[in-house]
Amino acid sequence: MPVWPDNPPGEPLPIERFIQRAMAATAALAGVHEAGLLHRDIRPDNLIEDPNGGIHLSGFGLSVDVHSASALPASDPIFSSLAYMAPEQARRVQRQADQRSDLYALGMTFYEWLAGRLPFSAKDAVEWVYCHVARIPPPLTQHRGDIPEPLADLVHRLIAKNPDDRYQSAAGLQRDLSEMLRQWQQLGDIPDLPLHGQYDLTPARYAADTTTPWQGSAATAWRSSGAAPSNGPTSAPSVLGVTSLAGGRDALDLSSLMKSAHALRDEHEQDRLIEALLSNTILHAGAQRALLLLVKDEAPIICAAGQGGDEGLRIELVDTVPDKHHLPLSILYRVMRTRQRLVLDDVMADAYFATDEYVRQHPVRSALCVPLVRQGRVLGVLYLENNLAPGVFTVCRAEVLELLASQAAISLETARLHHQLEQENARRRDVENALRSARTRLAHVAQATVMGELAASIAHEINQPLASLVSNAAAGIRWLNRETPQVEEALSALRDIVAEGKRAGEIVHALQSLARQGPHHRRRLRVNDVIRHVVALTGVEVEQQRVLMTTHLTCSPARVCASSVQLQQVLLNLILNALDAMSAGDHVLRRLSITSEVVGDDYVVVSVEDTGRGIDPQYRDKLFDAFFTTKDKGMGMGLAICQSIVIAHGGHLYAMPARFGGATFVLTLPIVG
Repeated sequence: MPVWPDNPPGEPLPIERFIQRAMAATAALAGVHEAGLLHRDIRPDNLIEDPNGGIHLSGFGLSVDVHSASALPASDPIFSSLAYMAPEQARRVQRQADQRSDLYALGMTFYEWLAGRLPFSAKDAVEWVYCHVARIPPPLTQHRGDIPEPLADLVHRLIAKNPDDRYQSAAGLQRDLSEMLRQWQQLGDIPDLPLHGQYDLTPARYAADTTTPWQGSAATAWRSSGAAPSNGPTSAPSVLGVTSLAGGRDALDLSSLMKSAHALRDEHEQDRLIEALLSNTILHAGAQRALLLLVKDEAPIICAAGQGGDEGLRIELVDTVPDKHHLPLSILYRVMRTRQRLVLDDVMADAYFATDEYVRQHPVRSALCVPLVRQGRVLGVLYLENNLAPGVFTVCRAEVLELLASQAAISLETARLHHQLEQENARRRDVENALRSARTRLAHVAQATVMGELAASIAHEINQPLASLVSNAAAGIRWLNRETPQVEEALSALRDIVAEGKRAGEIVHALQSLARQGPHHRRRLRVNDVIRHVVALTGVEVEQQRVLMTTHLTCSPARVCASSVQLQQVLLNLILNALDAMSAGDHVLRRLSITSEVVGDDYVVVSVEDTGRGIDPQYRDKLFDAFFTTKDKGMGMGLAICQSIVIAHGGHLYAMPARFGGATFVLTLPIVG
């Protein structure tokens, strides 16, 4: 074999040079397997090339003797070469590692030599394991176009997820590589190749996944002396470049669980919580596809769908009723009914679930369905599937996922309550804004009413003298024109008086039009409805001023004929006056009481009683006078307008001292039949 020139790091190897190096690496691995060893750490760093083009294996710190090793204990270390590790070697599938696991790692090395890069990239151990279990490597032809198809097929067969789909021995791989080299050197191409490894039906299956110290004569002699077996590689074992992740498989599970739990605990927005839950579940379990279903109105609804791909995870939030096109309904309803997880190694081979319509249309291999249970109630269901290999979802993974599902159920319930609280707060803010808006409109109505009353009073007072002025001026002109001739200046002055009088009348008419609110439509209504509306409008201000407001309303269906807006104006004015009266000073008890009663069949009586400073006796007779006020600010028109409105409705408005201090305002309105 010729000496190979140096190749720049990270650069793809030429085809012939790759085949030669691959044959040398396979020969070295075949020697190790023939010696009864499982290497468990095949990667480029451990394939040492000598000046003659041969390759020697190093890094035997994790190797085991397959003839005497027992099953792996729970403390099996997960080492630093995660980029090359077979799925079963990471204990993420229900298969034990054997010599085909070394072939998988060799296949990943071959991929890197041909493409100049690994098929996957990941940021942590959990994601590396997920890539090996659930992601399909991109075709080699995607990276370079000169790779013959049989050679690409050979590499992809080596890195199959299912050990049964790989080469079963290094010897079969050696034969195929040798034939490929012959064709390439003769034809400059590899047109076709009946792969010998395809017919190698004697897989090297050994119960070899263990960290038990080296045992057996051949392995012990090799380790102690540094001499290779006669049919193995010619290099001393080495543990250089192999770094354990403390705690091994359990540490990886714990790290994944803690990471997921923290992500779920710290997230309160439901959509982002669902995305985090589905992403962490897919990564930890090694699923190709996952669905999260939440129970709404006693029925499951698909809320999110996750799919692994070449560009990573894709999570889509949906709102879909599940049917036979989304998942096996027989699995879903079994889990919802029993509230127990369901782990299926090979759904297509299951006598019961294989008949499901979804399974008949989709080649489902591994499936896992976990309920999200909170206080005995099923909140939702996690469904995961992997169609690359059977036995992907191990019992250990399912147990960890159950812990994650419990945390998810709590987080989802918290997010739901948080969402409901936010909605309730939003509704409360909307109600408060509506109340403020309604109070503002009523205030505008009150202000316009004050302006109208004031304008009407002014117009009434001015129109009479103006009319008299115009009448007298016109009579003067007539008298002057009858008997005694008058000078032209007197006639001109009288004409000016008439013109100015008419102009004054037009001004007054314009003022009346400005202040006029139009006719108020009266209708039959219950006074209690008006009271409740005004109480709702003033509720926020009453609460802010720490006033206890109580209502005692009659049960009588009696009605009055009135304008609802005007009665609201009266009651609003009385309540606001009562609040102002209680705001001054330090009152131990601030109480506002509103009552309604029916006296016989004649009147409805409404009273507004406060515990304020009361009515000064010297002002009692002036309370309803226009422009009279005891406030620092105000026009003194409020009570005057209230009284005028009540009188216009055929009622009366009174003021009197309250029973326990303060003031009471009483209005009466006639009942209509």
